[in-house]
Amino acid sequence: MSGGGESVKVAVRVRPFNTREKERGAKLVVEMEGATTRLLSVDGGEEPKTFTFDYSYWSHDGFTEQDDAVLAANPGSKYASQQNVFNDLGQGVLDNAFQGFNCSLFAYGQTGSGKSYSMVGYGPNKGIVPITCDVLFQTIEKSQGAVKYEVTFSMLEIYNEQVRDLLQKVNPKGGLAVRQNPKEGLFYVQALKKVAVGSYREIESRIEEGTSNRTVAATQMNATSSRAHTVVTIQFDQISKNESGQETKKTSVINLVDLAGSERADSTGATGDRLKEGANINKSLSSLGNVISALADLSMGKKKVLVPYRDSVLTKLLQNALGGNSKTIMIAALSPADINHDETLGTLRYADRAKKIKNKAVVNENPVEKLIRELRAENERLKTAMSGGTLPSAADQSSVNMSPEEKERMRQEMMEEIKAQLSANQEAMEDFDWDKKHAQQKEDDPSGLTDKAVMQSRKNKEPYFANLNEDNMLSGVVFYFLAASETTIGRKDADPQPTVMLSGLSISKKHAIITNVNGEITLKPYSSSCKIKVNGLPLTGARNLEHLDRVMFGSNHMFVFHNPINPKAPEGTPNNIEWDFAQKELAEARGLTAGGNLTKDQQRAQDQILELLPMVNEVNAVSEELDKHKGFEIVLLSEEAQEGNNRETKVMVKMKDLLNRNSWLWERGKFINRRYVIQDLYQRYIDGDEGIMNIPKEEDPFWEPAEDVLIGTANAFLQSLGFNLDFDGKITVTDFKGKEEGSLIVCIEPCDQKGKSIEEDDFVDEPNELLGKPYHFKVSIRNGEVHKSRFSKGLKVKYKCYNEQEFTLTNEIKDTLSPEWNHSRIVSIPSVTEDVLAYFENSSIKFSLYGKQIDSAPDSKLSKLTTKELRQMENMQDSGRKTRIGSMAPEGDGQDEAGQIKGELLLLKRKYERLEKKERRLQEICKQWEDKPREEQLFDPFYRSVSAVAYSTGSKLKTRVHMLNKEDSVSVFSFELEDPASEKQQPIKEEAEPSSKQALPLEESKPSPKQAPPATLIQTNGMSEGGEVPNKGHKESANGSAENKMVKEGNGKVVQANGGGGGGGGEKTEGGSRACSVM
Repeated sequence: MSGGGESVKVAVRVRPFNTREKERGAKLVVEMEGATTRLLSVDGGEEPKTFTFDYSYWSHDGFTEQDDAVLAANPGSKYASQQNVFNDLGQGVLDNAFQGFNCSLFAYGQTGSGKSYSMVGYGPNKGIVPITCDVLFQTIEKSQGAVKYEVTFSMLEIYNEQVRDLLQKVNPKGGLAVRQNPKEGLFYVQALKKVAVGSYREIESRIEEGTSNRTVAATQMNATSSRAHTVVTIQFDQISKNESGQETKKTSVINLVDLAGSERADSTGATGDRLKEGANINKSLSSLGNVISALADLSMGKKKVLVPYRDSVLTKLLQNALGGNSKTIMIAALSPADINHDETLGTLRYADRAKKIKNKAVVNENPVEKLIRELRAENERLKTAMSGGTLPSAADQSSVNMSPEEKERMRQEMMEEIKAQLSANQEAMEDFDWDKKHAQQKEDDPSGLTDKAVMQSRKNKEPYFANLNEDNMLSGVVFYFLAASETTIGRKDADPQPTVMLSGLSISKKHAIITNVNGEITLKPYSSSCKIKVNGLPLTGARNLEHLDRVMFGSNHMFVFHNPINPKAPEGTPNNIEWDFAQKELAEARGLTAGGNLTKDQQRAQDQILELLPMVNEVNAVSEELDKHKGFEIVLLSEEAQEGNNRETKVMVKMKDLLNRNSWLWERGKFINRRYVIQDLYQRYIDGDEGIMNIPKEEDPFWEPAEDVLIGTANAFLQSLGFNLDFDGKITVTDFKGKEEGSLIVCIEPCDQKGKSIEEDDFVDEPNELLGKPYHFKVSIRNGEVHKSRFSKGLKVKYKCYNEQEFTLTNEIKDTLSPEWNHSRIVSIPSVTEDVLAYFENSSIKFSLYGKQIDSAPDSKLSKLTTKELRQMENMQDSGRKTRIGSMAPEGDGQDEAGQIKGELLLLKRKYERLEKKERRLQEICKQWEDKPREEQLFDPFYRSVSAVAYSTGSKLKTRVHMLNKEDSVSVFSFELEDPASEKQQPIKEEAEPSSKQALPLEESKPSPKQAPPATLIQTNGMSEGGEVPNKGHKESANGSAENKMVKEGNGKVVQANGGGGGGGGEKTEGGSRACSVM
């Protein structure tokens, strides 16, 4: 393939911000200039990533909505309209089709990026598919000559590796079979309906029919439309006679493919799920990526590259489009918002890879007689093989070593293939009589072209329900009119059959009754067990419906009520009801409400809640219908309720065993993956597969092995460590809802490196005094109390401290709700930094309490109840417990705040005790001074004694005195000098410091007859107390301050000016001298 061929054309298109992105204040991260697209980094820290494609379409801004609702470019703007995109891409497809080439155009991008808008369009802004079909027939009508044109249309959907024919209301169980044509080697869909169309009106009607069937099927099967691929195939035949008078047929197959959302598998977090292989939902897209990569490698000259077409249904059907006889175009849809940066980058890289693929397309032109003759010969050969019951030679050779049973199975498979090929050949023979086929279809469906006008007329006169879907393209395509005096809603197996037949989850045989009295519509559930919600709230009795009310039947049938007779909607109702609005309403009714001014974290959590809420409702409904005794709910884990240092609120799904109370917390991605498996299981159930009720538990998506469960977390705040004080007390364990689940008795205390507690007098006034010093503290978990008896199987605590990567785990204590762990460990910090002090000041140690779960036998009383009854009991117990998005689990935050306040209170209490001791000491000094004779009441010694106590930190080696000018701080030490006249400093003898309870005699400040006057060493910030010039021999520190300045004053005082502040209270002064007593 590297030797030639035409490269796949690739275009990218960026859309405007959507409502969600506007609400979140999203920033634009996509730029386009000509064919170049640049993706900016979110924080501006990296260089933009640049890509070049055949076309880069800017559709983000620069447009105006005209009176007919068509979006048109403003003068001078670079806005690319729907028509611009068709002119570049769709017209090229048509031109190639008229020349007889196969053509393919497929749209790729994440959900909501604008794929469907580009392909199908919305309202009057028609996309590539309808414009292409319209222009095709316009060109046919304008053509002159002896050429006969025949157009055949088909429409299918691939969901979860199953093919559904969208032109059929009913599809076989398991979907249509995909088979390979042995002659051409290409894959095709067996029994796919192909309709002859003679005008654009006919093809438009078929597209609407397919879209309607797709919506109904998706609702009934609980399928997510954004995860399905839609393939529209138009076979365009041109029949003419050549120069010799022989009739020839030029055939072009046009594939228009709207791929499923390309969300990255890893971004959903599905990795690690034991059933991840059971979900085929992402299989097609991942296989498509592998095929594109392999084809790109081939195009660049690599040898021995296997292209894995057979890995998925999608790649089988697109084999010709991607790597064979086809001219192919890819349009990649981009979100402009920073919040979708990673997905947009993935799309750009995908498109960049696709443009390297080269195809060799050829004109498909053959004599008609030759084609018919070959088909007949092939049919005869196949009939002979069937009647003889013999295997083809190749299969016969491969069956030499097979058992009789294996040979028979192989023979049956071969017969099935032969029958399928005969059927396909028969269809091909019928296609040669296109006129007969077209006439037959018109006869079968004479009203198909007039239905649209009739429908619009009724919508202007009669009240009706219009469906609401997460995909805007599928909203407003299913209508139920309510003109009759009474309309009943229920399942088709009800007797008598209801007027409106719904199927799917939580739909009862007789579900609802709607009455129409002079245009006033009243909705009433048939019984109290019938699930109906109006504007997000459960309906318990009769209610009059108002224009634009939102009504949900069961778990996933969402409708908007329209009343043209009285079109006045309640105040505050938007004119255009969209899926997101209805989901927000449901979330608000559940207590998951969104306030104003949300942070980015809260906005992200809200988006995920709105995404998960309908899925959780659906899975709960499946659990009830299959009686799986499991309940699911969305939970918000605030930062405080999570392990580790995650700074974001996490949206998770809790699965609970309603019989033995075991529970599991699933990441969002794991739940989404598991939901797809549950959908597949439920589809098998409604298809009549009785075996699914007895599947092994390892294959059951509702089963999960018992695992340790996080009971709750408790926080011990560390402010006290910054003051060399301990934290010792009882802390409350709360779950993710803020509910108290138990308590822990913990102690966090400063110690030495061997674990010995430090003296109380080592308290410091300022945490900065710890800077540069090693620090050790001991974490002890003594015991605890747990409230719920089911956790007595085993209890343990997990935690980690400053900068630790691994968790520390206590031993597991069994058969008690009052575990005694008696756990302790020493945490050592080599040197205290500002980071460490910030950790002490602002952080906490989070203790996570885990309980052991086992698959215990359920309560016998509960076993008699159905899943539905058990869930109703749960809802009654949990009523009133609501969590608002704006505060993210306020009860949990309140507990956490209480813990922090408790820690601060303990610290203040310790400080208060220190101040009380100082006050008593000051009172003693004042009393001693007052009791002295007046002639002995010397002020200077008294002032020094008072200052030493008042500003003491409790350190044995250092006290702080504030100068009268409040600018400098000085440290006062007492030194003994042997000879007052000598400038030579003598060794110092260390004296014991008086305890805080012992009075410091004022006489200590008086020299004894045989003793030199005490020398007071004063450390200042670079300046001596008396302002004298220091000795010339001193050294300067790096910052210019003197490291050691000794000045002798006339009164015998030696002043040392030390810019370093004594090294933070170290035991040695410069030169190795020791302080002997503290004043």
